[in-house]
Amino acid sequence: MASVDDVDGGETFDEEAEERDECEIEHLLNEFVDEPSIRHDQIPESDDEEEKGCKKKPPEVTHIKRGDGSLYKKHTFVNGVGFKDCVLNYALKTGHNIQQYMYDKDKIGFKCVGSNEGGSCEWKIYASVLSSDNVWKVRVFVENHSCVPNGECSMLKVPQIARLFVDKIREEPDYYMPMKIEQLVLEKWGITVSRAQCQAARTKALKWIEFEYDHQFARLRDYAAEILESNKDSTVVIETLKNTYGKDEFNRFYICFDNIRRTWKETCRPLLGVDGCFVKHKIKGQVLVALGRDADNAIYPVAWGVVQVENTDNWLWFVRMIREDLGLDDGDGFVIVSDRQKGLIAAVKEELPKVEHRKCVRHIYENLKKKHGSKSDMKSYLWSLAWSYNEAEYKERLDRILNYDVGVYDDVMKTNPKSWCRAYHRLGPYCEDVENNSTESFNNTIGKARELPFVPMFETIRRLAMARIAKRSAISHAHKGICTPYATEFLKVEKKKATECTITRSTNGMYEAKLGGCTHRVSSDRWTCTCMKFEICGIPCEHAYGVILHKKLKAEDFVCKWFRTSMWRRNYTDCLIPVRGARFWPQTSAPDVHIPPDPDQPGRKKLPKAEKKRKKPANESPTKKQPKHKKRIMHCEVDK
Repeated sequence: MASVDDVDGGETFDEEAEERDECEIEHLLNEFVDEPSIRHDQIPESDDEEEKGCKKKPPEVTHIKRGDGSLYKKHTFVNGVGFKDCVLNYALKTGHNIQQYMYDKDKIGFKCVGSNEGGSCEWKIYASVLSSDNVWKVRVFVENHSCVPNGECSMLKVPQIARLFVDKIREEPDYYMPMKIEQLVLEKWGITVSRAQCQAARTKALKWIEFEYDHQFARLRDYAAEILESNKDSTVVIETLKNTYGKDEFNRFYICFDNIRRTWKETCRPLLGVDGCFVKHKIKGQVLVALGRDADNAIYPVAWGVVQVENTDNWLWFVRMIREDLGLDDGDGFVIVSDRQKGLIAAVKEELPKVEHRKCVRHIYENLKKKHGSKSDMKSYLWSLAWSYNEAEYKERLDRILNYDVGVYDDVMKTNPKSWCRAYHRLGPYCEDVENNSTESFNNTIGKARELPFVPMFETIRRLAMARIAKRSAISHAHKGICTPYATEFLKVEKKKATECTITRSTNGMYEAKLGGCTHRVSSDRWTCTCMKFEICGIPCEHAYGVILHKKLKAEDFVCKWFRTSMWRRNYTDCLIPVRGARFWPQTSAPDVHIPPDPDQPGRKKLPKAEKKRKKPANESPTKKQPKHKKRIMHCEVDK
């Protein structure tokens, strides 16, 4: 496929393009606005679960870099295409109307067709390849013009315009529209082209780009080989199915980088958020992701993949892959947070029977709202129940729901609230999450990536993860505190209440903390509190903080290791190794991977129109066809 590289005959690296790419990654990094709040006790402002597309600022007008357009006698070229391209660069640089007048397999000539008072312009150039030197060389060059540029250029036709803008259209297809291309050609080179030419050029460039991406998809196994070559010991799995013609059709794809895998196992809490979201390009499917949390309680992408359909079989495969990669065994001691997707629930139950599987409260509330949408107060009651840190709070808030509405209470009990309430979380992972906001945030962040073709989509996700690790590494190493910003902010909130605590000392390191008319028992030896918040969160609660203030100690010293700055820096010590472009991928000689037909999505299938049967009203006349000259008689029920 032709590209700007083919036209320029050299390097097309653009500093402005690089800067824009960095701004794009920075923009995506800043899109993690929906990460869980510091306290996890803020009711979501909106119930709308639709993904909000990333609003991206249009790029500034950028310049298309070309060759310097220099020509001289005895100038040599590799072939005739290189000579033609150099003449095009000259025409763009000078604005003169250059036209080809001679073309043969061993000779090419151009002349200027600009007019003047004395007739035609004298400028012309001729190059050929001779048997004596066997190289393309400029043999004749009359370099003086006797005409003035008038904004016309016969050489700048649809294919040339397409080559000029193919890279720009690839990056910003919605920005480089025909009117914009027409404007840029005039601003950059002073040449007038028609809107129809620009439309045809854009269409041609899009066809080239689609062909290029389809070729990349066919070389999916070469792409996997490049990942394994650059990031040793990573896991990349491509599964295909044989179609009726014996060709390999794509089925599913999975990737987990070794540096990320090792970092998660060594420095992250045993917690994973798992979810799926739609691919928005012509290859239909679902992106499945598994995300951890770093020491600042921020998202840490661990593994991701693509399957054709989000069903039990594909979830079994994905959960099995992360179980083997991350060493989860039977799931004992680990936590998975997800929505209530039936296939995922079944897969986790089969592959990780001992894992703690927390259900997302937002999805539970959405399901309850379908039946009890008129009850506006239900939302606060449900979230308050989910945030209960101990059994006493759980029972008290459950009673409030019973007193509020018996129907709501019955439906809440059907969801097994102990599976999504903090009071019944296992101790050890130090995570108080009751929702799957982290994966929802990540899915929203890669929304633009999911609109791209297959390989560019994976490359964007990988590049985003790589840039994010590098950015977080710089932030964590610059941070001066003992604890991460998450823990510091958490402690600030607890301190406000801790100053109001009345502390009474007992023996054996025991203290009584009284706050708001309620008394709790705090152990200074084991650093536990009967409110259970300290044990669940890993950060001193208001009662334990009151004891810390009473003993004049530093609260940061009692924060668990998972929220220390030293651990945060370890989270981001190892980054991903950059992956090379398609021209550098290893040639594996593996069979091409073909685009599969659109899969059947789960759910109720729509009947064809011919099979649809209309339900007849009780008093409708018979369906027997009447003669054309007769009208159908309608029978109406008579009021009695």
